[in-house]
Amino acid sequence: MKVRAIVVREKGGPEVLRFEEIELSAPGPGEVRVRHEAIGVNYIDVYFRTGWYPPPAYPFVPGMEAVGVVEAIGPGVSDVAVGERVGYASRPLGA
Repeated sequence: MKVRAIVVREKGGPEVLRFEEIELSAPGPGEVRVRHEAIGVNYIDVYFRTGWYPPPAYPFVPGMEAVGVVEAIGPGVSDVAVGERVGYASRPLGA
């Protein structure tokens, strides 16, 4: 499944933000895929982009908090169902 995302491939200012199409794989064991409706981007994301804090890896998609609707669930997921509204505020990067 292809989606559009802001991708950071190197440290720098706002000019390193790239609007790209990326491929999402199916959810793995214990994972869900969420169609985001609102995403929080905060100072920590700016710190990763500028290199103030080293990001886990390049490239990365900023954002560690969002709300949306579950679109797919991976094996072993039993606490949420497709169609449920969910929210999160934690790693990994990539909201």
